[in-house]
Amino acid sequence: MHESESVISAVERHSKKNGLYLIFIDGAYAFTVHEDVLIKHRLLKGERVDPDRLRAALEDEELQKAWSDALRQVGRRPRSEKEVRQYLKRRTYEPPIVDRVVTRLKEHKYLDDADFAAQWTEQRIYSQKKGRRWVKQELQQKGVAPATIQEALDQVPVDEEERLAFELGQKKWKLTSGGILDKKRKTAAFLMRRGYSSAIVSKAVRRIAELAPDERRGEDEDPDMWDWPDA
Repeated sequence: MHESESVISAVERHSKKNGLYLIFIDGAYAFTVHEDVLIKHRLLKGERVDPDRLRAALEDEELQKAWSDALRQVGRRPRSEKEVRQYLKRRTYEPPIVDRVVTRLKEHKYLDDADFAAQWTEQRIYSQKKGRRWVKQELQQKGVAPATIQEALDQVPVDEEERLAFELGQKKWKLTSGGILDKKRKTAAFLMRRGYSSAIVSKAVRRIAELAPDERRGEDEDPDMWDWPDA
């Protein structure tokens, strides 16, 4: 046997984690590997292994761990590529490992920023009734490319966003005290904070005010209340 070679003296199943094996070299515990790594590198009892072979096995084991961690992340909810990269970095995986895992996720269609942006936009706008300014900012924070964000937002018709803003504004209006001007201001500010544009807010609040029964009319309206710039 070459001086640099060692012998795998035992291979034992992990007592608590399925699919993992404990590798003993020259009578002492050396490391734990996934079954796939065990098979790929033929880490069997009695096998002679040199440092290069062991190093390759450990690199593949690190890759396997990163892959498993990434799968758990994307399995909980859709993720952007930036989110996955940040998560793996926090798990202290090296950049080359992160790059390989991200590439593999894309190849298996587990990671796709276009699909992620579309799902995120639909959920935020239709389920949470957030305006597109809010959604755009969130997607920017998640590292989605501007063109991909715009493509997702373009799938939502403006009249649908107007309808949702109107419905949300009506609920706010009914819960707001004060005269009609107070209600207009508070409802408009509420919708702006939800990420709706000033144009959509203006249209929604005017319509809500027109349809509101038994409201006091004739109050002076602030001429600047609809001139708020979009963020």
